Amino acid sequence: MADDALAQTSNTLFNVAFVTYLVAMVAYFFRMAFTRVTSEGVPATTAAGNAVGVAATLLAVAGVGVHTASVVLRGVAAARVPWANMYEYSSLLALIAVAVGLVVVQRRYGYGHLMGFVIAAAVLMMTSAIMLFAEAGPVVPALNSYWLQIHSSSLMIASSIFMVAFAATALYLVKDAAERRVAASSAFGGSTVGAGAVAETFVGDRPEGYVADAGLEDRIAPLEHQRAVLSPVLFPVVPAVVVGLFVLAVWRSPVAAFSAGSVAALLGSATWYAVPHLPPAARLDHLAYRTTAFGFPILTFGVIAGAIWAEEAWGRYWGWDPKETGSFFTWVWAEEAWGRYWGWDPKETGAFLTWVLYAAYLHARATRGWRGPRAAWVGVTAFVALMVTYYAVNLWITGLHSYAGV
Repeated sequence: MADDALAQTSNTLFNVAFVTYLVAMVAYFFRMAFTRVTSEGVPATTAAGNAVGVAATLLAVAGVGVHTASVVLRGVAAARVPWANMYEYSSLLALIAVAVGLVVVQRRYGYGHLMGFVIAAAVLMMTSAIMLFAEAGPVVPALNSYWLQIHSSSLMIASSIFMVAFAATALYLVKDAAERRVAASSAFGGSTVGAGAVAETFVGDRPEGYVADAGLEDRIAPLEHQRAVLSPVLFPVVPAVVVGLFVLAVWRSPVAAFSAGSVAALLGSATWYAVPHLPPAARLDHLAYRTTAFGFPILTFGVIAGAIWAEEAWGRYWGWDPKETGSFFTWVWAEEAWGRYWGWDPKETGAFLTWVLYAAYLHARATRGWRGPRAAWVGVTAFVALMVTYYAVNLWITGLHSYAGV
């Protein structure tokens, strides 16, 4: 029996963390507006941006602390690990994503002004958790296994890391497109602009330690030109349509689809505005690759652990019936007899497909002909497969993993 008082406290702390992240996200975006990144990838921020950036970091750290307390209390209230349903799992995905962003993006790479995008992804994940809310309570007997801690936790950590990698990959694709178009033009002083060149000039106050470089402004494009070469219309429209249709397909709620599409449109517009403030495309590509490479072994371990758990629980490592490869008539009979056309468990199939796509991304990055945007699109496809496996399969595709509920 769950402790109702602790469960309610956990819910309250979750809401506090949600609001704290929102304020931190706005503060990080404010810092980004006052940050310029040199062609070497070194960010320089004005005094005002630095002050707000410190406040944003404190808010993000405080949000992580409150969020952690919420997760711990949830586990204590339910007397089990706090990731046994989609509400808890989504909450932890957001928490780990913010923590990874603070450690990797802000601390390791020094791109704290990009944390607004990481926190935005976490806030969207927490919003989906709210939509999938479930009261704290015991799990079904099939989940009472130590493999829940091993299998689910590893996949959860890997998914959070991939959220950060996806943010870096999306920003890379945008920045790379801007750099390529600027490099192909001669829009400033009749000179060809080098890819990745970013002006270090500011309107108003200069960043701390700023040193003027004679002739610099004659050799590179103004910051606004990197934004001008990209369509301001596509950035809000494409994310709004893609996210809206995905939410409509999964939740089948026009209100949720409209709300999610509106948020995606705002993030798309923010991305268009942020183009001149982003690090060089090569640095973003490196961040995306290293982050994905770090998460891939964890994903691999989680998939293997899941196969071992499946063998222990159901007597097979993989939910595949070889006889069902026979013919179309076999599929029709299977649907009539068992309520599904194919013997493969959709969750296991989705997890394996996601693993293959991330492996393909890492392989593509190691292949000369597939480096750059083409490899990045493989990474985007892998993340989409991850999200489809998590949401679509769990919510409306029948399989052996459906017993977990939401």
